[in-house]
Amino acid sequence: MDLQGVSGLWTAGSFLLGQAVIFGGLLINNRAQARRERLARDAERTRALADRRETFELTHLQDLHGALSELLLVAEDNIKAWCWWHRLGSSRPTRALSQEEIDRRRAEVETEATALDESARAHSENVNRLAGLVIPDGLRRKVVRARGLYEQLEWLLTEDGPDAAESALTDAVDRLHAAQRAVAERIREIYVSHEPVTATPPSRLRAVGRRGAVACRRTSAP
Repeated sequence: MDLQGVSGLWTAGSFLLGQAVIFGGLLINNRAQARRERLARDAERTRALADRRETFELTHLQDLHGALSELLLVAEDNIKAWCWWHRLGSSRPTRALSQEEIDRRRAEVETEATALDESARAHSENVNRLAGLVIPDGLRRKVVRARGLYEQLEWLLTEDGPDAAESALTDAVDRLHAAQRAVAERIREIYVSHEPVTATPPSRLRAVGRRGAVACRRTSAP
């Protein structure tokens, strides 16, 4: 074979080989770039879903914190009023306190206790409803148990009397406060871990905190 022909074939082959290498490199780079872009899109979708879930959860947590605060405003007074009503029912008339006066006082206490009971039931049902929504399971159990312990006081009052109910009242209220603090802690976790969520709602959180402080003062008052 002619050397010039061999040289020409070698040059053409080298050129084609070079082009193939370049094309293969571009193909690999394009695939790597497409993979990086796909991973970036997947990560962005994951972040967006997490953001929406946390925003949704945050709304319900704030509502739940408010419902617990409202319940705590009336929880203790409600049980104490019914304890007093039961005690008046078992009172016997004396020279200083006639039966008519006992009946009058009992009617007044019943009116007050009924109003407190209606308010407590409404807030308790609201707590129960909100606890069933999108919140962590551990937090949900804490809230549900605290509410359940408070709800049992009515049965305890009927079955064992006012002394037993008042003895259990402190622990029940403490559990509600603990549940409220746990909800507030979860709210803070979301704010700290996800800054964009803090753009609008901080004023609402401060309002929730003020309601909680009022509840603490009311329930800790003698």
